[in-house]
Amino acid sequence: MSDDRWSIRTQPPSMEARFEFEDFKTLRAFLDDLAEITERYNHHPNISFGRTHVSVIIYAQGDELQDVDYALAKSIDEAYQRYLDRS
Repeated sequence: MSDDRWSIRTQPPSMEARFEFEDFKTLRAFLDDLAEITERYNHHPNISFGRTHVSVIIYAQGDELQDVDYALAKSIDEAYQRYLDRS
C-alpha cells in the first residue's frame, strides 16, 4: 500500500485515496478492475469519479481499520500501478 497516497482518518475509521488518469477510457478500465477487486474481498468502498480521477474511501467494518482494509488498499494500489506502467 502506498502510504503517501492513502489518508487515514479515525472518525469515522477510514482511508481515502485519489487516482489520476490521462483519459476516461483508462479510468473506466480501472473501475472494472476495482469492481473485481472489491468483489474478491467482499468489501465495497465508496467510489466516486470524474473524467480523469477516481476517489476511493474504504470505511472500516468495525471500530478501527483492520487487515482486510489495508489488504484492499494494497490491491487497489497494485492495480493502479499496472496502469501507470502501461503509460
